[in-house]
Amino acid sequence: MTLAAPMTELEAVNSMLIAIGQLPVNAITPQLQDQNLALDELHKVVREVCQHGFKFNTDDDYVLIPDIDGRIAAPLGALSIDPMDKRQDLTMRKHPTISGFYLYDRANHTFEISTPVKVRIKWSFTFDALPETARSYAVAAASRRFQAYAIGDPIADRFNQEAQQRAWLALQREESANADFNLFSANTELRAKLARHGRGRVR
Repeated sequence: MTLAAPMTELEAVNSMLIAIGQLPVNAITPQLQDQNLALDELHKVVREVCQHGFKFNTDDDYVLIPDIDGRIAAPLGALSIDPMDKRQDLTMRKHPTISGFYLYDRANHTFEISTPVKVRIKWSFTFDALPETARSYAVAAASRRFQAYAIGDPIADRFNQEAQQRAWLALQREESANADFNLFSANTELRAKLARHGRGRVR
């Protein structure tokens, strides 16, 4: 049995072109207005999906280590960084004299952070790095915007709105399923630890 390959960016753009009554293409030519607009809308939605934050693009307890000058550079591709310890008031900020973004200690008004920091990071991914449910949502949302800009058909917009809502629900269901699995795994590990230490049963 042959498994279906994940949707490509070309297939996504073709889906958007078909939504406004255009024929699909064999390759994306950004110089062509409609293809450029479709690709631009797709990239915008992909970024919005990543900014929302899902398990597939979020790392918890990610350790950032200061350099020899006591500064912590934001990793390439990081959209947001939050300390796991909520007592730490840290944020990403562009350094005034050094290229790039660094962690900034708002409580002490300094870029100098002497110890490693555990953080939660949301990463920016490309379309091809998204799981299939996220790709489907991105295409549905981008198609709706693209159609609104290109032809503005209210009937088509209602159809695209329904497709976007279905894709969003599918993405949310997958996220919830992953959360349930992680909770089950955590409970299993807890039971095993208690059993090893003779703590009895967990009810």
